[in-house]
Amino acid sequence: MSDFKEVYLLDAGNTHIKLGISQNGVIQEVERFNKGELPIAKLHRNIPIAFSSVIEQSLKDELHRYFETTFEITPMLSFPFKMAYESPHTLGMDRLCNAAAISRLHQGKARLAIDLGTCIKFDFVDAQNNYRGGSISPGLQMRAKAMAHFTEKLPEIVIQANSKLIGTNTQSCLEIGTYLGWQKEIEGLVQAYIDLEPELIVYLTGGDASYFDLGQKNGIFVHENLTLEGILALYQANE
Repeated sequence: MSDFKEVYLLDAGNTHIKLGISQNGVIQEVERFNKGELPIAKLHRNIPIAFSSVIEQSLKDELHRYFETTFEITPMLSFPFKMAYESPHTLGMDRLCNAAAISRLHQGKARLAIDLGTCIKFDFVDAQNNYRGGSISPGLQMRAKAMAHFTEKLPEIVIQANSKLIGTNTQSCLEIGTYLGWQKEIEGLVQAYIDLEPELIVYLTGGDASYFDLGQKNGIFVHENLTLEGILALYQANE
């Protein structure tokens, strides 16, 4: 595919929709919308759109009807990496996109994408560019909601970063347990990957990435539009 073609890139997640456009091979003009608020009619229908969606079929149908050319991310595509996952047909499209994005970065080194959203998703591409898989666990909001839903008396809290270790009331205990438990899970898993691959490169993305304190850690980068980069990579690999 020519880098000079324009293409819309759309990532429809569980709660938000992110829309960008690639011009001259560079993603720009990225906007974020709440679910159900994408202004499709304001977009140019003659520009192709490449999209990944984990939500209802109705959005996919609307995109196919409106745009002259559509490209939907599915597990049946050609990939810019070698697929070593045992059940690629069950792989979430967001994870597939993140793997595609990191497969084109720091080639020759092991890479890890961490998507911090509704769920915590780890996706690992080794130094030989094999996508090996990763892990999925509850994200911040899901943890807070689960404690409120599955108990009689615990309230649902508003997520905020809390560096304390010991809570002195129920509210602070919930805040610490939710945030610090989330943070330490991520740090522990990252360290386990580094023990396996000492030169590991890590990319953080997702709506909750801002909650994660990077400190001065080497080899860890925030990439806000990693999933969009993966959509573009898959589009180019199949053009």
